[in-house]
Amino acid sequence: MARIEVLEEIQPQAIPLHFADASSDPLVYVGGPRNGARRRRLRRRLIAGSSQAADLTLHDPTVSAEHVSLWPTPRGVMIEDLGSKNGVFIDGIRVFKAEISSATRLGLGESELYIDFPSPERRAIVAESAAMRAVLEEAERFASLPFSVLIHGETGTGKEGIAELLHRVGARAPGPFVAVNAGGFVPELVESQLFGHERGAFTGAIAAHRGAFERADGGTLFLDEIGELPLNVQARLLRVLERKEIARLGGEEIKRIDVRVVAATHRDLDAEVRRGNFRRDLLFRLRELSLTIPPLRERPADILALAAHFLSVLSKDCGPRTLSERAEGALLRHSYPGNARELRNILTFAVASTASVTVGEEAIVRAIAQVGQRGAEPLSSNHLREVLEVYGGNQSRAASALGMPRSTFRDRLRRASAAESKGDQIEGYARRRL
Repeated sequence: MARIEVLEEIQPQAIPLHFADASSDPLVYVGGPRNGARRRRLRRRLIAGSSQAADLTLHDPTVSAEHVSLWPTPRGVMIEDLGSKNGVFIDGIRVFKAEISSATRLGLGESELYIDFPSPERRAIVAESAAMRAVLEEAERFASLPFSVLIHGETGTGKEGIAELLHRVGARAPGPFVAVNAGGFVPELVESQLFGHERGAFTGAIAAHRGAFERADGGTLFLDEIGELPLNVQARLLRVLERKEIARLGGEEIKRIDVRVVAATHRDLDAEVRRGNFRRDLLFRLRELSLTIPPLRERPADILALAAHFLSVLSKDCGPRTLSERAEGALLRHSYPGNARELRNILTFAVASTASVTVGEEAIVRAIAQVGQRGAEPLSSNHLREVLEVYGGNQSRAASALGMPRSTFRDRLRRASAAESKGDQIEGYARRRL
């Protein structure tokens, strides 16, 4: 069978302040003791294996000559085991053919492939204002340092984008970037999500699971909404950070880890310490360096630049759009309590309700009112479902349109659905496709 070079290899390099990586192609990261650190774009069908003729050669005797095939689909990436001897595993479960739509790690013998779907917020950081440029310049200085970083900012200011910047311009760029939302954890599974578990560790643990720290080994772990972490888990997290070692739930083996932790919060953690909700010693350990992202209302120079970027993203699904001068004025007059995420939502609804190429003031004012009605409250399942339907059930695109990570979108969809007793109606959208 003829081979086609389907991917371009990307070498780690510093990225500019405005746009980090405009491509929406899935990314395939290669790991394992013999493979070195590589990252490639997935544009067409790819065969990975130990053969030199494979599109992606893995230097691993436990990998078959043609081990697995990957190709992009409208909903994510399809994975197919090509009759390999040692199998393809996701979270300890062998799979023969599966479609994924969120970041996933594949086990192939002693090697790993990590498939990621870069979101627009992670690929691009728009910074026209002096205040935001100062944040990015400081982040670039911090990127080369080994210390933990605490990012503070209101909801929707783009904290994950800054964490990604810290990772991608530093020495850990070849390693994995793992992002988890501490506020979205199921309470009973917080420790498992962070530190992993062994098979049989608790009811329902039918396979071993690598926690976030293990998956981030050699790279960066981004702990979003760290202020939501329960006190008992804070104590264990502190031990892990100090000792640089973990043990899975139900296991006795101690694993050394090499992880840089970047945490983020919208809360005043000093006040949370005084209230007894957050450990002072953990705060000191997480805040070796700190960054504060100013709210959008304090940097009006970024509003129209962000709007142009979001319209560019929306044009992939809705066609090219521009703003009238009066529409731009309406955007500039708004205070954005939801920050850049609210701006994205406003533009999403304005574009969806406008048939013409030019989005006018009326559409913007109507969208501001509609989005503003929800305020800072969690989005309802109806609203989440409406956006999901607009994007054909594609969670990645729906989450992108709302300006949130896919993991946050899935969690909010699940929780909102349960709260409104409409789980059966939208479960098909909310579950992870495997």
